[in-house]
This record gives sequence, C-alpha cells and structure tokens, in this order.
Amino acid sequence: MDEQQVAEQVIEQPVDILFSSYFPLPYRAVSTFILGVWAWGITLHYLTKLRIDVESLIRFNQQRTGPPLYRSVYEVAGILTVVYAASATLFWMASNASENFAFIVLDILPLSCFVAVPGVFFYPGYAFHQSGRFRFLRTMRRIAFGGLDRDTRFADTLVADALTSYTKVFGDMWIMTCMFLSRKSLASMPDRTCGGKYIVPAIIAIPYLIRLRQCVIDYLRSGGQEFNHLLNAVKYSTTFPVIILSAAQRSYSEAESATFFGALTLYKLWVLSMIVNSLFSFYWDVTRDWDLTMFTVSSKNASLAHKGLRSIMYFPSYVYYVAVFLDLLLRFTWSLKMSPHLYFFNEQEGGVFALEIMELLRRWIWLFLRIETEWIRTTASGRLPMVMTEGGTGMHEAKD
Repeated sequence: MDEQQVAEQVIEQPVDILFSSYFPLPYRAVSTFILGVWAWGITLHYLTKLRIDVESLIRFNQQRTGPPLYRSVYEVAGILTVVYAASATLFWMASNASENFAFIVLDILPLSCFVAVPGVFFYPGYAFHQSGRFRFLRTMRRIAFGGLDRDTRFADTLVADALTSYTKVFGDMWIMTCMFLSRKSLASMPDRTCGGKYIVPAIIAIPYLIRLRQCVIDYLRSGGQEFNHLLNAVKYSTTFPVIILSAAQRSYSEAESATFFGALTLYKLWVLSMIVNSLFSFYWDVTRDWDLTMFTVSSKNASLAHKGLRSIMYFPSYVYYVAVFLDLLLRFTWSLKMSPHLYFFNEQEGGVFALEIMELLRRWIWLFLRIETEWIRTTASGRLPMVMTEGGTGMHEAKD
C-alpha cells in the first residue's frame, strides 16, 4: 500500500519536477560540455578525412609528432564520459533507494561529477594528453580577458565563438553555485531566482563581450582598414539589447510600469531586438563565415552548378543548402516562446535543456563550414600547403 501511494504521488508531480529529479542541473551542464568535446573530435576526424589540415589551421602539433589530434580528443571525451556515466548511474540507483543515506548521496554525486569533469583538464600529470589539455586551458585564460594571440588567432576565435553557444549553460553554472552556497539541494528543481535577477544576464553577456573585444582588436590591428571586423563587432553588440530586454521582462512588475515601459512595449522591443540579432547573425554566418554567395550581388551571376555557393567546395552542394536552412531555423528557436501552446519550451526545465542542445547542434554545423572556409582562404593565400597527404585535397570544384 505504501509503494502504491508513493507511485500515485510521483504521478501527480509535475513533469518539470520529475525531470529535474532524475536529471539534475549539474548533470545537464556536464552533459552539454561532454557533447561539445565529442562534437569537436568528430569534426576533426571528418575534416581530416577530407584532407583539411585543421591542426595546421589552429597551429597545433606543428612537429607532426604523436597521434592525430582527433584521437586525443576522443580519448579525453571517453574519459569524461566514463566519469559522467559512473556518477549518473550511482545517482539513479540512489534515487530509487529508500535508505536515509540516499538523500545525502543525491546531493554529493551531482556536485562531485560537476567538479570531477573540469578536474580532468586541470590534472597536472602527463596522462590524459597533458599538452592538449593545458593548451586548451591557456586558450581559455587568454580569451577570458578578451585576448587574441596573433599566431593562434583562428583557434582563439573558434573557442570564443563556442563560448557564445554555452551562455545558457554558464547561467546554469551560476544557479548551481548559488544553490550550493545557499545550502539548497542540487538534486531538486533549480532556483532560477537565486542570487537576484541581474547576475545571470550579466554572466550570459560575458562571452559576447569577449568576442566584441576580439573584433575591436582585429580592427585596430588592421589599422582601421578591415571594416568587416567592425561590422562583426556590431553584430555581437546586437545581443546586448536582447539580454537586457529579456531580463527586464522577467523582472517586470506593475509598480515599475509608470516609470519604465509597459509589459507589451517590453515584449515588442524584445521581439524586434531578437529579429535584428537573429537575421544579422544568420546573414553573417552564410556570407562572412562560410563565404557563400546566395545573399550577395555576385550570386546573380553564379552558374547553376553552384548557384548561391562558391567555386571551391569540400562537401556536396546539398550539404550547404541544408546547413543554411538549419542555421536559419535554429537561429529562430527563440520564436518558440511566442506560442502559448509551446509551454514546454517556454518555462519547463526540459524545454530549456532542449534549447541548449539545439544551440550546440547549430554551432556544430557552423563549425564544419567555418573551418572549411578558413582552409580554403588560407591555402589560396599560400600560407599552407594545399595537399596534406597522397590522395589530393578532397575538395570539389564546381563546373560551369
């Protein structure tokens, strides 16, 4: 009878609470990071098969010693996955236990997993590919202050761009820290109000500030000749109205309406800022980051064989069209919040996590074409050899 009553109580609980109980916030944050490591390894592996020398582009392993970089990434990802899987398995076992100690374990396991995964990168020993791990940490330290190394500029911008896709995860990390310091259970529903209403938006803005500063550095280094760097800085600056207006909507109260904007005005401004930011970012992805011509005047004169694309391509033509479509679609995932019928994506923890995964997918797609574009630009300038190994470059040249 007792077990039946417990089952009925579980059924009556909202889905959101059950989701957080079985998949707490620390595990969600760690899972997105591990997925990112696996995605980086797959990207390196596949592009290497296409004879794109990513290691040369990011100035890694110049002496060509040791295994390919993607193998090292796979091994680190595998270690992180084992740590994560062991912790999550013990957590789920403890969550189904009836002993009193289980309640203590339910808090310790998510926290220990969250600490252990970055701990692998900080491990001082030579195991687990020390040179690669430490290089990543040095890169993170450099870009954390908006730095941009001349020799590893492309790698720095790739990492900084990746951080902009983890903004929601960084916000979750703050929520976890605040809950821990407030002695709240990390295995419970996240307290999204913990620490006040302005800290999380400020944290979310940091990766965009980093990229904004990097663009300004690029522009100044060019002596004011490369106007594209300034435009890129403007693109990142369009994110800040979105963050500010989103925070204003969450903290809106009727008492403030007389002094500030009304709720409807805030909502309209938020929609406008989201449209501007999404369209600008989408245009930049396609035209500037991928060098596709579908939104430029020159595309009108392109042949049918590569209409809207470019003359040199490492992927089949349809891949670029699919990538453009998905990039547009995933850039506008915020529009899901405009429908009252999509409550799952609006407020529930499962919907928030789904949006984080979709953003990682968009960044992964972007990464393939961004590295391919940089390889084409670099080899065309003669700074790197066009052919890596026997068998050619793996690229396709469109025929008229």
